Amino acid sequence: MRTLFVTYLILTLACTSAAGSEVLRVSGPPIVESIPLLALSQGEHPWEQDFEAQFIPWHSPDMLRAMVAGKQVDAAIVTTAAASTLRNKGINCRVALLHEAPVWIISTRQGADALESLEGTLLFPFGPGEMPELFYRAAMAGKQSKVTTRHTGGALEAVNLLLAGKGDHAMLSDPTASIAILRSKAMQNKGVPLLVKRVDMRTAWKRSFPGHHLAASCIAFFGHEADNTQKIQAFNKAYIHACQWVREHPDKAFELIQKKFPALAAQIEQGALKNLNVRTLSGETAKTDALFFLSKINELSPAAVGGTMPGNDLFEIGQ
Repeated sequence: MRTLFVTYLILTLACTSAAGSEVLRVSGPPIVESIPLLALSQGEHPWEQDFEAQFIPWHSPDMLRAMVAGKQVDAAIVTTAAASTLRNKGINCRVALLHEAPVWIISTRQGADALESLEGTLLFPFGPGEMPELFYRAAMAGKQSKVTTRHTGGALEAVNLLLAGKGDHAMLSDPTASIAILRSKAMQNKGVPLLVKRVDMRTAWKRSFPGHHLAASCIAFFGHEADNTQKIQAFNKAYIHACQWVREHPDKAFELIQKKFPALAAQIEQGALKNLNVRTLSGETAKTDALFFLSKINELSPAAVGGTMPGNDLFEIGQ
C-alpha cells in the first residue's frame, strides 16, 4: 500500500510539473531575427528561461494573419506598422521588443550611399501605397528624387527585373538582398549586371531623422499573452541572451537552423547571411523611435498603421 502511495505521489508531482510548464508559441519568417527564436526553442539553454518555447515558421503575411486569427501563435515577428494595424482592428496585441532590421536598396552599379544620389528606375516589391514605398517616401524627407518608381508583384520579381536590365535599383530586406547579389555573381557570364548593396536604409533613416533608429520591425504578443507583462519581460530577457548566444556560437546556431528551419538554412548555406548579429531596441528610447516611425508612415497613409496612431499601451518594452 505504501509503495502504491509513493508511486501515486511521484506520478502526481510529475503530472503537475508538466502541466505547470508554460509553452510559448513563437513564430517568425526566414530572416536572421528568427534565429534567436530558434535558440529559445532548443532543449537546453545556457541561460535561465522559465518558459518552454515552440517555434513555428511563417512564410507569408497571409499565413501569419491566419495563425494569429486562429490563436495558433502567442508571439511573432511582424512589422511595427502591422502591430499597430492589428491593435486598431481590435486584436489584443502588444510589442515586446523592436528590431533595427536590415533593409537595403540594391543597385546595378556602384555609387554614393545616399537616397538622393539614385538615378534611373527604383523597383518596389508590392503595389502603390504598400510599406516599401511609404518607407522610402518617409526617408526621403523632402529631398529631391531623381528616380522613377515602379511597383512589382514581389521581391522575386523585382530581383528578376534587375537581372534582366529592366531596372536600376530595388528596395529589399535581407536575406533577399544578399541572395540577389549572389545570384548576379553566379550569372555574370550570361551578361547580367553585378548587383551591389548601395544604400543601407537604417543609415538613411538616421541621416533624415538624426537621433532616431529605424524601428520598423518588432516581436509582438497576441491574445491573453499580450496582457502577461511578466511573461513578456521574461521573454525579452531570454531573447537578448539568445541573441548573444547566436553571435558567440555561429556553428551551433547553424546546426540548429539546419534542424529546425531548412528554408533559412538553405539561404545561409549559399553564403547569404555571414553576419548573425541581430540588432534589438528596447526601453523608452525604442518606444520613442517606434512611435516616430509610425507617425511618419501615418502622415503618408493612415491606413498603413490601421487608421489612427497607437498609444503607449501598444508597447511593453521596458526591459
